[in-house]
Amino acid sequence: MRQVFNTSVGTIEVSLDRASRTISISRLDDQGRTIAAAIESWDHVDLRDVLNRRIGVPLTEASRIASTLREQRVALGSLAERVELSRRDRGGWNEVENAGIALRFVAVLLDFVIVLLPLVILVGLLTGGGYAESGNGYANAGVTVGGNALLLMLALALGYYVVCEAATGMTLGKRMVGIRVVAEDGEHVTLVAAIVRNLLRLVDALFFYFVGFLFAVTSFRGQRLGDRAAHTMVVRR
Repeated sequence: MRQVFNTSVGTIEVSLDRASRTISISRLDDQGRTIAAAIESWDHVDLRDVLNRRIGVPLTEASRIASTLREQRVALGSLAERVELSRRDRGGWNEVENAGIALRFVAVLLDFVIVLLPLVILVGLLTGGGYAESGNGYANAGVTVGGNALLLMLALALGYYVVCEAATGMTLGKRMVGIRVVAEDGEHVTLVAAIVRNLLRLVDALFFYFVGFLFAVTSFRGQRLGDRAAHTMVVRR
């Protein structure tokens, strides 16, 4: 069984082979040449993920195609298979999975330790904030960041989040824990949305992110204040 879908990134051809229980997906350019392809077992594949991450179809279109294929995949099976597949697939391909507060908190910690803390030290040293003192039986050294250096640090930190999320939806910390920022419709987050959600991060981060936590736990989609204003959400990759 072969199907063709027209998308914003080219033609998608999907072939279902009941005998081998496999599904083949290809993306073709305007000349009919294959740009990307994948072959998976139809019993275990997450079609939305394959279409989006491996074939390069935007998330919204990938969800639409996956939904259509799911219905046909169930219809092609035996009665027992239809019952099982319908139960297992319900809500699986059309829904994005919320990242959850715990993973988001770990991502924030990783970003701080791996990126922001070294950046604070570097900015402090470059702006003359480093100090060292010693006396009878003691020695002390450190870095202070204040005034213009603090403003520079805040600008660099916001720039890091904005650029990473606008480019890939992920900072280094988010990539390491397997989550990303997307628009509410599942599409890639825009530059404007990335700027809005991260400017409001300054509010969400108050009291060790307690403000953001309160907004997230009272949101069906786990959206902190910045997410609500930018119409974004954080999901599992």
